[in-house]
Amino acid sequence: MRHLKTILTCLATFLFMFNVSSVQAAPPENELNQYLAGIGWTKQDLMEYLNYYEIPLDEFNTVEELKTILGTPINSTNFQELLKKYDLTEKEFNDLMDHFGDSKNEYKFIEDLDSTVEFYVNYDEYMAEIEDGLAEFGITEEESERLNNYLEAVEEKNKDQLDQMATNDTLWEKFANIEDPSQLTDEAVDEMIQILEETIALYEIKVNFQVDGKAVTLKDLMKMEKPPGSFSASIYDISGNLLMDLTIPKEFFENLEAVEEGEDLLHLGEISDDYVDHMHKEKYENAQKELK
Repeated sequence: MRHLKTILTCLATFLFMFNVSSVQAAPPENELNQYLAGIGWTKQDLMEYLNYYEIPLDEFNTVEELKTILGTPINSTNFQELLKKYDLTEKEFNDLMDHFGDSKNEYKFIEDLDSTVEFYVNYDEYMAEIEDGLAEFGITEEESERLNNYLEAVEEKNKDQLDQMATNDTLWEKFANIEDPSQLTDEAVDEMIQILEETIALYEIKVNFQVDGKAVTLKDLMKMEKPPGSFSASIYDISGNLLMDLTIPKEFFENLEAVEEGEDLLHLGEISDDYVDHMHKEKYENAQKELK
């Protein structure tokens, strides 16, 4: 697991080197506006970009310093070089981006697009395996992309999420081999529910369960003595917008597999977590190269 806080601390230190002589600074407004017009960006576009990477604009004295961090605008030449680097045709590139619900149009700088393609190439097979597993629950690629994009935004706000998830994974291990959850003590059931509820809360989602058409709780699921005739769940963001519906086959409830699969579904967000960490790390490393 990458340690995003360490990376960002290094990045902040690195940026501070640009501006030792001034506590508050920013590139001259006229130069900044001219540069932004040249790349087809507004000031709002710039601020949203810098906010994503947690880089204050007043860390820069000049537009040239800003360019060092932002990178090189995408053009036909460097885009073709990127395709050659990863041995992709343009169709293969578009298919890869689409697989993750992404698009070249979302990127302004070739360094950022390069970092994204590197990540997607490495995770493409893993993502396909996850989607195959999700398909067993009736989850579409569109739904998994929608959930993935939401979880990425949540992770961006919570830099400790991966560490907290790792703690929950460790706590969950002692329940992994239990074959009959209905025989658990009330204390053990409560502990399992707490772990799962904390996992759900980390991703800022709400999950509604239904068994045979009736709403049930996590505790009801844990204490079921026989498999349900039908089981479904709906996942919402904290504003109540539907992200995903799923149906779990009856055979998954013969042991704890249903609960474990449900937890694995939440861990789909770890791909989003890794992506955000990767992009921050690459931004710092690319900036270092530019200064050499």
